[in-house]
Amino acid sequence: MGLPKPIEQCNDKDKKMKLKDIMTEGSMDDLGLKGYGSELDDPEKDMGKAFKGDSMFDQLGKILDSAGNPNPIKHVMTDDGEKVAVSPQQARILRQLLTAEGMKPQIKLQFTKDLQKSDTLHDFVDQKDPNKMGQVFMMKYM
Repeated sequence: MGLPKPIEQCNDKDKKMKLKDIMTEGSMDDLGLKGYGSELDDPEKDMGKAFKGDSMFDQLGKILDSAGNPNPIKHVMTDDGEKVAVSPQQARILRQLLTAEGMKPQIKLQFTKDLQKSDTLHDFVDQKDPNKMGQVFMMKYM
């Protein structure tokens, strides 16, 4: 990578100096790193690409959106193919857990992936009192 052209002083007040006059396209894009660390530039890395169907977050949202409809959605489909009944209250609580502020990214990612599986989903929705779902989360992930 060559050095950029030296900046020339412009004494002509009518001529305006432009950045494109002193820099070539792409000369500062990599900052001399030669691609090192470019795999970290993807903000969607490891987020939801492994799901077979719709993400659980989206499916739970559909349950909440359809709650007032004549034919509300009452089930979600897990990645292992099981159809699991989820109430609107359970869907609301699970979505709150999925979007909780201050949760470490690794824990959030693991919970998001685990919730796609029927065994983990049952741990939450099989609670008689939906308000105990937070306690289940704390026991499993904290």
